[in-house]
Amino acid sequence: MPKSKIKTTPGSLSKILAGTTLILTIINVAIQFAIYSFGLKKEWFLLFNMDKEVNIPTLFSTTLFLICAGLISLIHKKLNKKNKAIRKKWSALRWLFIFLAIDEGLQIHEVFIIPGLKDMLPAILTSVWVIPYSILALIALIYFISLVKSLPNKLMEKTLLSGAIYLLGAIGFEILGSFLVRTGDIRLHGISYGLISTIEEALEMSGLILFIHVLLKYILNYQRQKLKIKLHFSSDQIIT
Repeated sequence: MPKSKIKTTPGSLSKILAGTTLILTIINVAIQFAIYSFGLKKEWFLLFNMDKEVNIPTLFSTTLFLICAGLISLIHKKLNKKNKAIRKKWSALRWLFIFLAIDEGLQIHEVFIIPGLKDMLPAILTSVWVIPYSILALIALIYFISLVKSLPNKLMEKTLLSGAIYLLGAIGFEILGSFLVRTGDIRLHGISYGLISTIEEALEMSGLILFIHVLLKYILNYQRQKLKIKLHFSSDQIIT
């Protein structure tokens, strides 16, 4: 049975993921213009529309979260068992990413969007879910800051940058879009809101990809783990 090994580097994998994000973004922008500028409405548009859920962009984002969780698990297994505090935080971080993957796939945060409550809040908080999730982000920052500081300087900086990019998209542009719709500056179903949603999703994906890059660097360059993908081919099956 012939065998082949595929080796990748943090840079090459990041380029593949970033390229996928770019392609999805370009397709989505084209769809937004097709819908709102030319009045075209095709069923397959929903598959790539970042402003919709349960489609290819959602699946890709969920996969990015799960890749992060998987890489964190590899780091956790290799850590010195004597350092229980750091091991505990890596474990907690893994479960946080698993939760975020589930949330991305099932849109759990939408539960917090209560119509009656939304009308009582200022325009900037129209997307009610940003309140509990912003609190969660702050708690996470406080809890995981010692873990982040334990990373090599360059990786620490990139980790903080990845989180900032992700939150800028997930919370920052969510607030911006909802605020402009609430104040009547743009329409919910319009090209401006569609493009804001596109930037939001693209920033989220970019933040996750940068963090994947950091995790791979840590695994390969600092923990000295070896990651290989082995493919075994036979006439009647493929095993990965």
